[in-house]
Amino acid sequence: AEAVAEVRGNGGTRRVATIAHVALYARITPVNINVLSNCAPVLRADPYSLDNDALAESIEASQAAGFDAVGLWGFHVMFGGDDAAQVVADSGMPVQTIDAALGWVAGASDEAAAEIDGLIALADQLGAGVIHATTLAPEVDLTAAAEGYAQIAARAEAAGKVLGLEFLPWTGIPTLAVANQLCEDAGPAAGILLDTWHWVRQPGGPDLDLLRSLPAHRITSVQLSDVAASTELEPEPEAMTARLLPGDGVVNYAELWEALDHIGATPVVAAEVMASALVAEGASSMASKVHDACRTVLP
Repeated sequence: AEAVAEVRGNGGTRRVATIAHVALYARITPVNINVLSNCAPVLRADPYSLDNDALAESIEASQAAGFDAVGLWGFHVMFGGDDAAQVVADSGMPVQTIDAALGWVAGASDEAAAEIDGLIALADQLGAGVIHATTLAPEVDLTAAAEGYAQIAARAEAAGKVLGLEFLPWTGIPTLAVANQLCEDAGPAAGILLDTWHWVRQPGGPDLDLLRSLPAHRITSVQLSDVAASTELEPEPEAMTARLLPGDGVVNYAELWEALDHIGATPVVAAEVMASALVAEGASSMASKVHDACRTVLP
């Protein structure tokens, strides 16, 4: 598959990612890429609803704001019917990432295999190369989770996809270190999603030494937002409602990009700003503000 394509729009012709596999994408665009994706669902007032009009609005707002691609939550399309898939196709926007595999954390199983196979099929349909995985469980059996992640990583590899495991500070996979532990024996498709909000708020804070020691292929996805210096909110509600625009908080983007460049990482880079105040302004206004802020922190 072609890794880039020329897309004509109101802003002229631009080159956008149409990756089939991150390794292919990596040969074309290094960390200082100018292909910026947006997690479209977080523009929505209710991102967990099945609403194809809202899906269309979030993709259209991302495109109008200047984003080159989008990331989608798989259930919107998988359970939204043919109309949802048509919304994505009609938009013409490349899809880089699909969220998220969840069932693997309990261990290797037929259910986990069926879930990842469904996400792989959706990724094939939409042209996405990266499938994210995570857990919301507060406690995790890491031995079982390692077996489960290895299982879905093997299936992703066989399909020409890679995974991005998102660590969440309030869960049983709270840090980059724990996520990396699960990846170490899970094969080359077992990657990590480094979300900058979680990167700062993880127990112990940013772990640059670990990041700088990882193999290049380990970081498959990076999500951009920012973090307040202090807050009275608990981590989960802060992450879901009160993230800042990139550049407005304490994320040290210069050292993050330097560390990723040091290891030769070539992740998909996307905005994921979950902020109720911005959502209240409407999808178009939010997308524009998020896009412009992201551009200021890219290397």
